[in-house]
Amino acid sequence: MPMNRRTFLKTTGLAGAAATLPLFAAGSAFGQRLYLPEMRFGWQRWMTTRPFGPDYDDDGKIWFGSSRFFCYDPAAGTTEMLDNAPLGGKPYSTCLCQGDKVYALTQKSPELFVYHRQKKEYSRHALPDPESNIWFGVRAPGDPRLYLYVRNRNKLVVWDSETETGKEIAYPDAMDLWSGFHVKDDDAIYSFTLEAKPCRLVRFDLKKQKFDAVIPGAEPGLEITGVNPIGDHLYCSDRFTGRIFPFDFVKRAWGEPIPVPGHHKVFSFIGMGTTFRGLALYCLSTYKGTMKWDFDKNKYLSTGDENIGLDGRPHHFINKYLVFDPSSGEFGFLEAPETKGKRYPLICYSVVCRDRLIISGYDLGNIDGSLAPMGEKEGELCLFQSVD
Repeated sequence: MPMNRRTFLKTTGLAGAAATLPLFAAGSAFGQRLYLPEMRFGWQRWMTTRPFGPDYDDDGKIWFGSSRFFCYDPAAGTTEMLDNAPLGGKPYSTCLCQGDKVYALTQKSPELFVYHRQKKEYSRHALPDPESNIWFGVRAPGDPRLYLYVRNRNKLVVWDSETETGKEIAYPDAMDLWSGFHVKDDDAIYSFTLEAKPCRLVRFDLKKQKFDAVIPGAEPGLEITGVNPIGDHLYCSDRFTGRIFPFDFVKRAWGEPIPVPGHHKVFSFIGMGTTFRGLALYCLSTYKGTMKWDFDKNKYLSTGDENIGLDGRPHHFINKYLVFDPSSGEFGFLEAPETKGKRYPLICYSVVCRDRLIISGYDLGNIDGSLAPMGEKEGELCLFQSVD
């Protein structure tokens, strides 16, 4: 159903060009052979809560949001904020691009919202199940379909972007699959169970359009949140134990776990990320409690000490991004610059477009002072971008 409300568009940037972003040396490496990309960091002047999953369009622009909706042009170094009033306060949990369209996954919603880039207006389309709660989805380049994970209904919605209709496919054994990761070299999407035990890895064949393999996890208690394909392996991060598990998707065999330096000292949680120039990247958090959600009501249930992080404050993602080089086995951090006592750039979701790494985040404020729980207070949007 079309929504004819015109959008407003505002632009900001640091002197309007990526070349003027402050240069910031890229973190620290724990070995001698790890290459860390050179990065630039910039505040974007727009206020937002923590920005969620981004995607890129055919013109190389990056679309993302949370409480607000943004489009970033990496070539120009400018950020545009667009009208999100048609969503009625729903968050942009993930953006997925298909041609002229930007699909907004808005968690608990009976509809899928679509922003049309040329017309600068929204349309909305009914999901197969009006009670769906969709946080994450997957786009495979060259495929007109989107693969949307319904967190409260144990099923995948395969959305046809040409007809704007969805088909439901049940998860094997009613598993609690929460998201998927496209593996181009295997023409498949891989997903993991999270709370459900034992841990299982599930393969969805893009040609057959069905789940075709359920593979036991390396250990029954794993909770995999980050999956990065490099070569014929998936490098899978267990969110609370500080380890990466390599999975050979050709031989369908697990390798030995790889402990990550800094666990329980710098961070306690490893999340999603991306791959960049042969490196596996992951976001990091101080979270160490038990994550409890009611996905039917889309309500966060963890209370009290469960919300206190490694540093004794309300848990939060940090200003460091984990880098792992499978070829050398070495680790390092990309680090966004903190201004002590004033500004702390929380960085989280990332995307790679045209061989350029972009990590989004926002200002959490004074990390040493009274810290508001993540998501309860807006901060200034920031972007952390590799140098060409």
